[in-house]
Amino acid sequence: MKNEKRLITAALTYVNNIPHVGHIVGCHLPADIYARFCRSYGYNTTFVGGSDMHGTPSLVTAQELNIPVEELTSNLHEIHKKIYEKLNISYDIYSNTHTPTHEKITTDFFLDLNKNGYITEGEIEMFYCENCDMFLPDRFVVGTCPRCNYESANGDQCEKCDSLFSLNELKNAHCKVCGKPANLKKSKHIFLKLSNATEMLDKWIETKKEIFRPHVYAEAKKWVNEGLKDRCISRDITWGFPIPLKGYENKVLYVWFDAPIGYISITKELSEQKYKDLWLNDNAKIYNFVGKDNIQFHTVFFPSMLLEQGKYNKAYNVVGLNFLNYEGQKFSKSKKIGVFCNALLNDNPEVDIDTLRAYLTTIIPENRDTDYKWEDFKNNCNAELVGKFGNLFNRTLNMIKSYFNGTLNCDEKDLNQNELDAEILNAITEMPTKIAESFEKAELRDAYKLIMNYATIGNGYLEKSAPWQLMKQEKVKEAEKVLFNALNLCASLCIVASPIIPTKVTELWQNQIGLEGNPTKNDMWQNASKLNIKKGHTIKNIQPIFERIDNEKLEKIKQILAEPFDIAEHFKK
Repeated sequence: MKNEKRLITAALTYVNNIPHVGHIVGCHLPADIYARFCRSYGYNTTFVGGSDMHGTPSLVTAQELNIPVEELTSNLHEIHKKIYEKLNISYDIYSNTHTPTHEKITTDFFLDLNKNGYITEGEIEMFYCENCDMFLPDRFVVGTCPRCNYESANGDQCEKCDSLFSLNELKNAHCKVCGKPANLKKSKHIFLKLSNATEMLDKWIETKKEIFRPHVYAEAKKWVNEGLKDRCISRDITWGFPIPLKGYENKVLYVWFDAPIGYISITKELSEQKYKDLWLNDNAKIYNFVGKDNIQFHTVFFPSMLLEQGKYNKAYNVVGLNFLNYEGQKFSKSKKIGVFCNALLNDNPEVDIDTLRAYLTTIIPENRDTDYKWEDFKNNCNAELVGKFGNLFNRTLNMIKSYFNGTLNCDEKDLNQNELDAEILNAITEMPTKIAESFEKAELRDAYKLIMNYATIGNGYLEKSAPWQLMKQEKVKEAEKVLFNALNLCASLCIVASPIIPTKVTELWQNQIGLEGNPTKNDMWQNASKLNIKKGHTIKNIQPIFERIDNEKLEKIKQILAEPFDIAEHFKK
């Protein structure tokens, strides 16, 4: 195990509904693939995630359903957790931000900022609903975006153009609860002095110029260059953590103040030692995987908080992703446009999780927005998983069974290697290193392509070496040598593909190739460039690992995954 300690985080998700696959490729799956690689490569890896329980989105939904907000969030938190487990997202812990540990760390964090002089008081104009007799936090206000004129902007953020703005910039504001017009009225609040962190933040961002992706670095620099403004971190609601200052008994801390601190508190829930090693030890590296709409919070607001508080580590890398669309359209639950995760909780044998994970890997929006397309899903399964990856294993194993009764009685020391053999052995030595380089840079789509290229190398070796012809020519030892080399490449493939399709490679490794252990275990990557098959090795059962998807099966899968979660119906039960 390498000495380097790594903490991988996926953005904490609101639990006012359940995720669709856009959320999955936006942080959970990429973070999982990266964490699995880090474990395999030998890094001391911890992977944490959780539900963002507080804030107005959950409160609004709870009011619409006429249920207590804590009942809503705790129920949906459990559903989120089950969905991620179903998708094989390998969190070491999946917790939430409504725990005693999180409240204690958040409160202490706030008090540290206040002690350090980074908290100030002030009055702001907020929208007030006379009909409901209350100030309206961001999500309780709906109006027209001042930037793009989208008519359903929420409070201080537009979901259409991704702009952030002051509450008082919103046009045609009205109360989301009762629909009546909302008017501006002064309210006393507390602010984080972001402006005081500008110089520190800019220096930190510059250290990330060669680490952040270009669009992430550009987004962070844009905020700094435009000038950081002090940000209100209190809200006029009851759902959230109380502000530990006199005069603010009826207000709570803004959800985007307490949410990222959840990475710290959830780590501490897992282990006091990991909390110390990963957050208080300068040698640890933290990787935040976040969606497009969270980039500014993880490159500007949260690091500013950390710099001003001065106690905890900052992220080594913020892996900012973009948006996933569906067949050229935005996801829409109301219009049933998209691929939804609730059906994964049922026993649907038509939906193979690793087939889905593999396709989603090909459309991770690493540098631009991408599209989920059903035809591409089918083609990736048939051409890549079946035609390249599965075909290599199936051909190799079946010939070993047919020609040698399942047992190979040679090794690399027994036989002279020709040019083709040298090429395949060279690939086993070098390809895992190339694939690791892509994984290391979180270029997961490139890693997947290289894995499939690796399988293509194996298939090409079989075609050129033609062990079936060698058997006809009674060159039995030569044929055995070819299949020995091909099976070693198959074993290597199991290891390097394990971050993406962990269930399938484990089945291949243990139940078909017949090797001991597990290709997904920690520190396994070092074995990918070695020959894992030894003299006298006997294979086990053989069966196709991936199934082709025809149009009829594709339609069944589409129907299963096209039905969005009906939250109102769920809470009627």
